[in-house]
Amino acid sequence: MASIIKANKLQDFAGNDILSSDGAGVITPNAAGIKNTPAFFVTQASAQALANNTSVTLTFGTTVFDTDSAMSSTTFTVPTGQAGKYYLYAAYRVNTSTNSVRLATDIKVNGSSIATWNTQNDDEDSSQCSAYADLSVGDAVTIHAFQTTGGSVDTKNTISTCFGGHKLIGA
Repeated sequence: MASIIKANKLQDFAGNDILSSDGAGVITPNAAGIKNTPAFFVTQASAQALANNTSVTLTFGTTVFDTDSAMSSTTFTVPTGQAGKYYLYAAYRVNTSTNSVRLATDIKVNGSSIATWNTQNDDEDSSQCSAYADLSVGDAVTIHAFQTTGGSVDTKNTISTCFGGHKLIGA
């Protein structure tokens, strides 16, 4: 024998909404502990020059979403009350037909590397990196690109060069 419970809200004893439904099956989490926020995803609005054999901080000009307005053009800063464990990822692609000896993507927190990924590709070179990080309020996360094509090259813009992340639920 099965039971059916019908409700459009789940509240705690203090009357705070934990979950709500729109009546059409769409559930909205209302409690901070069950949301993957802050969350953000940004891309480049235009190409950026990357000097040869130099670590360059990537700049992003298009915000696809930023739930807590925590992303500037170069930096995600952990907002007040949002310390915890995060998943971070980044990718870039260079606009060259010259083969690279090395491409690297580096995720840095407060200027120190927490993850680096090196690649070597032929034509349309790209690199990406991801990491889990335990971040504190005010921590600044930046993405750095490094390439050795022998000269300065430009990134490909839009979705080819991107940076995103979110806080893990319950973290």
